[in-house]
Amino acid sequence: MVSVLPSRLPRFGSFAVLGCRAAGFGLLLLSLLLGGTARAQGPPLPLKRLAVVRDSLGRLLAHDTRPDTQRVSRLNTLAFALRVNAADTSLLLTRQALRLARQLRFERGLLEALFNLSYYQRAHSQYDSAIYYARLALPLAARTGNRYTQTRVYYNLARIYQEQGNYAAALGPSLDGLALARTMGNPRVLLFQLVLAARIELALGEYATARAYVDEARPLAPAAHDLVSTGYLHQVAGDLSRQQQQWRAARDHYGQALAGYAVVFNKPGLLDMQLSMAEMTEFLGEYLAVRQAGQALLRQAHAAGRPEQEARAALLLARAWLPARADSACAYAARALAVARPSHLRPQARDAAQVLAQAHDRLGQGHAAYQYQALAGAYADSIGGEDNRRRLAAVQARAARSRTQMELNVVRQRERLLRQQQELERLQTQRQLAGIGALVLAVLLGAGGLFWRYRRRTARRHAAHDAALRTQLAADLHDDVGALLTQISLQSDLLREAPAPPEATLARLNRLSDTSRRAARQMADVVWGLHQSSAELPEVLAHMRDHAHEVLAAAHLAVDFAVSPAAAALHPGVAVCQSLYLIYKEALHNVVKHAEGATRVTVRLSEQAGQLCLSVRDDAPGPAATARPGGHGLANMRQRAEAVGGALHFVAEASGFGVVACLPG
Repeated sequence: MVSVLPSRLPRFGSFAVLGCRAAGFGLLLLSLLLGGTARAQGPPLPLKRLAVVRDSLGRLLAHDTRPDTQRVSRLNTLAFALRVNAADTSLLLTRQALRLARQLRFERGLLEALFNLSYYQRAHSQYDSAIYYARLALPLAARTGNRYTQTRVYYNLARIYQEQGNYAAALGPSLDGLALARTMGNPRVLLFQLVLAARIELALGEYATARAYVDEARPLAPAAHDLVSTGYLHQVAGDLSRQQQQWRAARDHYGQALAGYAVVFNKPGLLDMQLSMAEMTEFLGEYLAVRQAGQALLRQAHAAGRPEQEARAALLLARAWLPARADSACAYAARALAVARPSHLRPQARDAAQVLAQAHDRLGQGHAAYQYQALAGAYADSIGGEDNRRRLAAVQARAARSRTQMELNVVRQRERLLRQQQELERLQTQRQLAGIGALVLAVLLGAGGLFWRYRRRTARRHAAHDAALRTQLAADLHDDVGALLTQISLQSDLLREAPAPPEATLARLNRLSDTSRRAARQMADVVWGLHQSSAELPEVLAHMRDHAHEVLAAAHLAVDFAVSPAAAALHPGVAVCQSLYLIYKEALHNVVKHAEGATRVTVRLSEQAGQLCLSVRDDAPGPAATARPGGHGLANMRQRAEAVGGALHFVAEASGFGVVACLPG
């Protein structure tokens, strides 16, 4: 089936001549600018050049709709080109490429689609999904020999862990990517890996090591021929100067980074650099300039819906007004605190509380000043303790990595000596092994016969089990769907034969519609069970992730999906896997239908006492009832759990509703 392009991309319809010209121009543009899939996934294009690539590739994709590997490459190329300034369109194109690559078993296209998905999820702070897709891409990159994309996956993984503050986990992929980049001879790839390593060391307080990485990266910038990579280098150099309180040098570096980014990024993409420059201006005491720039930045951050940038801009204005007008400083600091708290931006919340304490002190409000000072101290203690734990974990990880490398070198040396010794022993015992080999061959033949008989018996047992399972699924189809169809028939007869007022007629129609939807959903669930009766847990988990993103994204609900290592290691039976998926699907349907006001759905799979436990919770506001009204979904879920020897219960919290199912592992 041919994928549908986003409506915002241009189409040509029946204009065949013009479409052919666009196709030819698109092919020429790809060959000249991109030179293949690997190089197409390169630096972000300048905005004007991006418009040409977007329009040309859009026309080419609309004209040539053949579902082949070339279409996968074009979808991936356009998705990656739009990743910065049109993220939603990029995600839609990437999902199309992923589906088509899987259908065609096109590994290179699948690799690029997985990387694009990981990049999108990281950019939108959906770290669990980002790590999941990156981990899928890594072995695929190694298997296909695509070292360029392999370095990008390492880079993306390290960035994910760095943004989470998990520096110990970030060190591994960062150093692996850096080691691989040094062997490639690509200055841009090496520059990005060096800058990322410098940022991690900077976060750990290792300023000398960070400076060494920056100094190594600086000569690579001219050969990279990329304003973004040059800007990235200036950004980390500015961060380094900032940590050492060299405000003017930091502002100069941020200004050069901003000049490079402005060619590629749109206005929301430049907010971070503009805020960093304004903060350096504040540290230099130029408060009037800060007030003028801060107002525009605050409006822009609020309009873009970016809490971190909005909190930074409000803090910037609060500190700039503090020497002159304590009441204005108090208002802006209160706004920063109100934005930072629900978004869990603890550094910004700490700084806002500190400014509020100073502002209230200047206004003569000592009690309020004391309360905000205590709040700032609590935030500072929390952040300081967490930073210390992270840095200690990173030091331990670095030491463990060095120790592992030394042990690996020793093992390699021992292996060489062992191979030499084995070669000598082989020459000495070659004649003796001939007789032993014949005996072993006879034993192996006998064991092979026994194993073959064992496999035949196992295959017969599996066939009988599958037949029984399919018979049970067919019975479910007959009983459940047949009962629902009978209800539809009775309700239709009642509607036709018993006239009623409009309100009663509308209620009957609603019940008829709801029963029809339940029958269709039950039919789909049973058919899925028939086709997936041999699925194992990893396949079911992947299907669950895809289903969550497809269903919840359409309802504007974010998803937080995580599987514990202990749960992933379980090997439940086919019936349990099927029941797990159907319970999960029913739970998501209930959230979409009944969780009014919810913004996020949290999905967790864990292992408890040898059982596989699924938890699906929403954050709908207001106290939740013990069971939401509307249909038989909750009863169906409990019946499915009990049918395989499990149990299911519901959790009604102060805010939100949850379903917890524990099935045999």
